[in-house]
Amino acid sequence: MATSQQLTKDEQFLEDMIRCRSIEFARLGMTVEVNGVMGTIEGINPSANLDVRFTDQLEHDDNLHNCHPTWNVKYFDQNGKVIAHFDDSKCVLRPERTPA
Repeated sequence: MATSQQLTKDEQFLEDMIRCRSIEFARLGMTVEVNGVMGTIEGINPSANLDVRFTDQLEHDDNLHNCHPTWNVKYFDQNGKVIAHFDDSKCVLRPERTPA
């Protein structure tokens, strides 16, 4: 396994999400809907939660918001299709995991 100095920001994000939350499909820049509000994943914080910037900045300001990755969240692919959905921390849909 590479050290954190050798990883890109995207690679480090993915490694941290897998290690801390067992979420292998989340990516930086991915569109998410958190409790009904659309946003973009911009990072992972020290609590291993998502840093999300919400689209509606008039209502939610321009700050990053601390969002649990499995609480009322939907993850979307580049085409706008839901690829994962957690409803009140219960997994409704997630991509099939492929063996390493």
